[in-house]
Amino acid sequence: MDTTDPAEQERAALRARMAEHLDAALAPLAEIADPVERERAARLLADDLLPDAVKRVKAVRGEAVRELRQTMTLAAVRERTGLSIARIDQIAKGK
Repeated sequence: MDTTDPAEQERAALRARMAEHLDAALAPLAEIADPVERERAARLLADDLLPDAVKRVKAVRGEAVRELRQTMTLAAVRERTGLSIARIDQIAKGK
């Protein structure tokens, strides 16, 4: 009998899907034969593209938390997300 929490299974499936997308984004690096060009491409990814992606992810989180807060109490958001009330407030404020 499988006793795994359905919510945990859903999170694991979501993580796997996101990891597949990241792997697809990183795959072109391995295709660059010239090590100098491969390093430049990796640096571009690490220094320019990933920080931008982090900002975009942060904005998505903030928007999602603010959307939840339109119809839910802080306690309800905490219950649904597993985040502390202080963290919910920080995310909503873009911190």
